[in-house]
Amino acid sequence: MVSLAYLLEKRRPSGISRTGRPGYPRSPFGLGGGSPRIVQQGVPFAGRQFGGLPRSQIYAGRGYGGGYGSYARAGALGGVAGFGFGYVGGLGFPFGYWPLYYHPNYYRDDEYGPHNNESRPGGPLMSASFNRPGLSPSDAPQYMVYGDRDSIGNVTGAVVEDCSAVPVVEPTAVNDDGTYPDGVNTTLLPALNPQNVAGFYRSSSFALYAFFDDVPTDLDATVNYTEPIDTPPYKWPSAVRDIDFEECVNNTIQASLPIEEGINAAFRGVQPDSRSALAAAALGVLVVNGVKWPLALSLACLLFVAGQQV
Repeated sequence: MVSLAYLLEKRRPSGISRTGRPGYPRSPFGLGGGSPRIVQQGVPFAGRQFGGLPRSQIYAGRGYGGGYGSYARAGALGGVAGFGFGYVGGLGFPFGYWPLYYHPNYYRDDEYGPHNNESRPGGPLMSASFNRPGLSPSDAPQYMVYGDRDSIGNVTGAVVEDCSAVPVVEPTAVNDDGTYPDGVNTTLLPALNPQNVAGFYRSSSFALYAFFDDVPTDLDATVNYTEPIDTPPYKWPSAVRDIDFEECVNNTIQASLPIEEGINAAFRGVQPDSRSALAAAALGVLVVNGVKWPLALSLACLLFVAGQQV
């Protein structure tokens, strides 16, 4: 069983290529955090907050619009903090990514569409399907992910490497009407119906789907949603559900999703909050009056001063 702590230790944060705004570095396996920043003028959603939540809060529950906590929720019209369903229109971006787009007026997601919007941080929306080890790429998928292009690429590679997932359909673009390009087999790459989401992540900007007959039905998942694809997904019997594999997938998603990197932003002159300060200390940095010093050098200076006072 692969733990989240193991995955975060295994890989060190590194910048990734990225599309869209706002404009701070994003990293898979980074800690996130820091103080929220403001989207600059001249780009979509100028004036809204972005960044600030740590990776430890990346899981967002089964309800679209969850995962914000109290972040920017006070300025939203309606919605519920925490893991429940809630409106996403008018909100900031706790991890630097826009919430997923599903359908016009789906929990006020209109401003983040369409699916193929090139301005979206991380690139246009895509999906990909996969199976647990032991199944064939030609079998109907047990799992699917939906998110921006960069995130889908990161996560699909990571679940293959860390969980031995079997790819079924490689990352595929989503048309602006929520369908797939001509020739895509929708038995192997199911529709995006949010009823089949097992969990949202990163303030509802990424979703994991699970196709089993024990996934609970929630009528809130399809409010103002009309499915444009007629083919229903194959639902596997719950008896074949591999819980260890699913836990590995969940942990891998939480670790490998790119997020706004609060520590890097702090080095660009943005004052971090206590979470970033602690993270900086963990990486060997001491913050004194806003200046960052290598921890080893700081300790050496302190020992020298102490020695002079003996």
